[in-house]
Amino acid sequence: MYSILIADDEKYVRQDIIRSVNWTDHGYFIVGEASNGAQALEKIKELQPDVLITDIRMPLTDGLSLIERALKLQPNLHSVIVSGYEDFHYAREAIRLNVLDYLTKPIDETSILSMLKKLTTALEGDNHNRTSAPAFSMPNKEGSFSAGSTAAAGGNLHYAVISLYFASCFLQKTRKYTENLFASWLSHAVHSHSDFIDDPCFGTQFCYMNPTLMQITVYAGHLTKDHLQHLLKYLQEQLSLCGFPAPAAALTPPFPDKARLSTLQTSCLQLLNSRLLFESDLIWYRLIPPQKEAFVSEITELMEQFRKNISIRHFENTEYYLNQMLKSDNKEAFTPELLEYVICEISNTLRKICLCYQLTINQNIFKEPLTPFYLMAFSELEALRKDLLKRCKAVFSFVNAADSIDVITLIKQYIQKNYEQDITLVSIASEFFFNPSYLSHMFKQQTGGNLSSYIEEIRIKEALKLFRTQKLSIGKVARMVGYNDPNYFSKIFRKRTGFSPAAYTKQDGGNDNVQ
Repeated sequence: MYSILIADDEKYVRQDIIRSVNWTDHGYFIVGEASNGAQALEKIKELQPDVLITDIRMPLTDGLSLIERALKLQPNLHSVIVSGYEDFHYAREAIRLNVLDYLTKPIDETSILSMLKKLTTALEGDNHNRTSAPAFSMPNKEGSFSAGSTAAAGGNLHYAVISLYFASCFLQKTRKYTENLFASWLSHAVHSHSDFIDDPCFGTQFCYMNPTLMQITVYAGHLTKDHLQHLLKYLQEQLSLCGFPAPAAALTPPFPDKARLSTLQTSCLQLLNSRLLFESDLIWYRLIPPQKEAFVSEITELMEQFRKNISIRHFENTEYYLNQMLKSDNKEAFTPELLEYVICEISNTLRKICLCYQLTINQNIFKEPLTPFYLMAFSELEALRKDLLKRCKAVFSFVNAADSIDVITLIKQYIQKNYEQDITLVSIASEFFFNPSYLSHMFKQQTGGNLSSYIEEIRIKEALKLFRTQKLSIGKVARMVGYNDPNYFSKIFRKRTGFSPAAYTKQDGGNDNVQ
């Protein structure tokens, strides 16, 4: 049995994860929970779990910082990130930390089971130190591999990074099998290139990211662009012999500064993720010219209109603005960063709708969720536009049918979970993509009361619980239930209970009736 620690600042999210599957049926058990990063670190020291499932944003220590610090305490710890939105920049940092999976809320049984398969494969492997990829050096005379070393070169090594994307999921074997296979191929490539044979410092490091993505770091005392082209050509030939198409590749020219390695690994992933902007599937790293301000302003305005029209349910207009952002004529103007921004914003908007209406993959709203490297699957901007348009239409169709959904129950649940926040009729209408006047009318029609009154009712009920169970000041209770002004809180409290907060606490709870 493998142990799992869950870290998330929202209790209901932790409970949803715990209740999603019968963990023991799959060989796991929940060893503990933490509500923030600092608490999680203490529990990792105490409980030494095999797996950490953590939210990406938490108070005190965020999820990625938590993982980085946890790996120093426990190098073999496997980690999974949970997030309520897509963030490509966070995702790339997660890759660097060897995060095993990236789950997006709402979390359902399907995504948990998929994660468990990956965890089981990783945990049943050789459990090597996950903070660095396995290294292979030049084969010795017997043909076996020894650990790569920089000592012989006196530190004067040159490095290069090669990122490979396999559209047909070539990397479907185990991580160890795939790494050994590539090491063997690179060994043959080295022997077939005379310049490499006399370099005792040649070596490679592999980072197996997912079934379609691998990154290889190459190092040698003498390394040229021609060497890299030879290695890549040989890999492509071997894949072709196995019946697989050549992978898309992003790679750097050789560079001597090891301090740049992490930055260039990230840059290669970004180039590969936005490969549709380039004319070839062989992308050499280079400095991308700054984005033209006029085009940035144009895209930003279109994105603002996209979100605005969703918020008022003008979905036809929303589709128009999506088409304008991703029209083929814009291909030359986009930089990878700006394209990622567009996809991230669209993805987060759709994810927000799914969260509000508690939609899951099982409800066929999406064939699959937008993943951090979703862009990588597309070689043309037009194909990307069509796919996103199809996804938008599926979500909009569901929201248009919202009258048949118990939206009022969802809104009540939202208020019950967020009463301590600054929620109002306007903010809730925006959250659920309704016009405020229409939402107010619908709420009153179905419940007989107004929405603002319901928010007050929930807040005062929670205040009563706090006064009854804890010794807290009136000001602190007011803030804990969503009122920044204690005087206004007192006024609402008296209106709802017939008592002032001070009088209520003096008579030990007295009458709990909330009007």
